Amino acid sequence: MKSDRNWVYFITRIIVTIYFTLYHRLSVYGKEKIPRDRPVIIASNHASYLDPPVVGYAFFPGYLKFIAWDKLFSFRPFGAFLRAMGSVPVSQQDKNSSAALLRLVMGFIKEGFNVFICPEGHRTEDGRLQPLEGGVAIMALKTGAPVVPTYAAGTWRALAPHMRFPRPCKLTVTFGDPIDPAQLPEGLNEKEKRRYILDKIEEFYKEQDAIDKAKHPLPVRGAA
Repeated sequence: MKSDRNWVYFITRIIVTIYFTLYHRLSVYGKEKIPRDRPVIIASNHASYLDPPVVGYAFFPGYLKFIAWDKLFSFRPFGAFLRAMGSVPVSQQDKNSSAALLRLVMGFIKEGFNVFICPEGHRTEDGRLQPLEGGVAIMALKTGAPVVPTYAAGTWRALAPHMRFPRPCKLTVTFGDPIDPAQLPEGLNEKEKRRYILDKIEEFYKEQDAIDKAKHPLPVRGAA
């Protein structure tokens, strides 16, 4: 698939490898399920700013495009890092426009890039799964790209929204079975196809989330 790798990317990858391997003891599962003959949509849960880099690292040797708020690029060294890792800056105005983001990401897919998106839309504040937005299903149906549901475990514990620095928690990335728009059940209308794709993603998230929460229960809501 298409790639924008350069020397900054490979230097960054060495640093990221050391960080995720030693500091977070990263494990990756299900990588063999990812189609390699056409662009795919990696649809990840979203618990932390760590999600894009850890999933992007786990996806290697594949290359992912993803979008990020343009304010994150204001510090040039960090902006260079984000661009090297496949990030594309978007303004707050575009970030708040679902139609603009859909057009942007579908453009990447049509150009031959694999893309990373978070169907939950924004980071969870409490570590619990959030309702899924419909954009990922629309992208898949309009481009024909398979959706690979992906679960990053441990990222909320390592770097929740209220934390300033990441903790050395173990991270795990699990890739699920691809959802191919060309192989959906027959007889579904467009709305039912979108719902089917979202249900499959949600089913995978809940399965993986239950495994993670069995090992690392969340604090009880309202507890002192």
